[in-house]
Amino acid sequence: MTKIDHKIKKVVLKPQIDLDTAEEMVNNRKVKLFQTLLKKPKKSEIHLHSLKLFYEACLILSGKYRADFIRDVSHTIHVDKNVRELILDDKVYPIPQKKSVFSKLEPTWKNKIKVKFQERLVIENEDDVAFDHHGKEIDLSYKNIQKIIDKYPRKILNRDDNVKKPEITIDATINKLISKLKEPTDKGVKSLDEEIKLYDILEVYVPVFEARLIGPKKKIKILRIDGIRKKVL
Repeated sequence: MTKIDHKIKKVVLKPQIDLDTAEEMVNNRKVKLFQTLLKKPKKSEIHLHSLKLFYEACLILSGKYRADFIRDVSHTIHVDKNVRELILDDKVYPIPQKKSVFSKLEPTWKNKIKVKFQERLVIENEDDVAFDHHGKEIDLSYKNIQKIIDKYPRKILNRDDNVKKPEITIDATINKLISKLKEPTDKGVKSLDEEIKLYDILEVYVPVFEARLIGPKKKIKILRIDGIRKKVL
């Protein structure tokens, strides 16, 4: 297996909603957050304690896998009814003859033989994979975020109070990408030469608005809003 060297590029996405819009979304959803089967609280019973903007790291990886290998296979070859032997590379394969009376009545009667040999295969796969802040695989690609990348990421990333690093390790994400790239090989593989090329590792910081709400009996709940997709998480 080829040793994989990698560099990480950090990007920050610009929020697609402002604080006022996020607060309006919180007010529209806060009752449902505290609602139970037996009771539905009034809006006035739920207070917004705080609303903060955080940046949570997602990871996007892309790469290419190439494998060159030889495997044992067997193929069935059909031959005409009058063929007695099959000769391949000076090796003779006797053809079993059908002796059934009914087989002679078949209009397309043919004999068959199973021949064992080796195949050389070359597999090439390119793909990408993305993970959210907690390490769950998500549908996120670099093409979809290119237009909303912040030009000054350091201004945000230098602040530790609202930046959340990924909980999954880079090595773990690389292993998951490799598993996705590699196709399963047969048990009869004789030799395997494989190469993995890692294209990009992007640490993408996604804006998330986090609201702390206090409801009836001083119960506290958190409501999170994706600042890119404009939806409650």
